[in-house]
Amino acid sequence: MGNLLVALGNLFLPLGNDNYVNMDKVKLITAANAEKVRKYRIERNIDKNSVNFFNGSSDKETRSMILFCDGSICTSSVSAKSLQDRANKLVMESKKGQRKVEDIFE
Repeated sequence: MGNLLVALGNLFLPLGNDNYVNMDKVKLITAANAEKVRKYRIERNIDKNSVNFFNGSSDKETRSMILFCDGSICTSSVSAKSLQDRANKLVMESKKGQRKVEDIFE
């Protein structure tokens, strides 16, 4: 069974490395590198081992940072522009009734 794009009525944005986020919870997607993320975490007192931080970049280069409505953050190795394009495509395709990620991102 493939990864579902819609779960319980929510759209999930693929961040790469088999990581997905609920688009309803996303406040901001911005271009970032590891240094920008580190400075952001320090300014807001978010430890890298905190539940408020998820390193979605894994061992790859950090290219974007996602800020959630609750103040938590996540990094991605996918560029902010690509994430924006994916989000727009998800919204458009979900309106057409396609529901599987592999149907949209083949």
